Amino acid sequence: MFGSSPSAFVVTIAATLIACLGLVHDGAQMLRTKTWTTVLAHEAARAGAQHLDPEQLRAGAHALEPAAARTAAQAHARAGGGHADVSVSADTVTVTVTVNHHPTVLAVLGDVRISSRATAIAHTP
Repeated sequence: MFGSSPSAFVVTIAATLIACLGLVHDGAQMLRTKTWTTVLAHEAARAGAQHLDPEQLRAGAHALEPAAARTAAQAHARAGGGHADVSVSADTVTVTVTVNHHPTVLAVLGDVRISSRATAIAHTP
């Protein structure tokens, strides 16, 4: 009485559910990337804030050595898979980290790249 092949309705519903699951997966990966970007920005800022200027420290002041702080923050971000823009003042390191994410399901649309950006500030101890 009924044919052995699935109806067009069942095929459409199955394809829609698979696409939705894929988009949920990509969304979860994007949230994970955003969280990692934020963590990486905070870690890189703290890594940079650890580089105190020895001359200023001997004089009793807490000032950063700008070149060393910038290099440390950029190296930490690069090791974590990101790119860092670093600004160093006398006692503050400001780091903006960018991490790129390539989604799985949205890649069907072409070369899709989603950038995540986070900024963190660390002060000398």
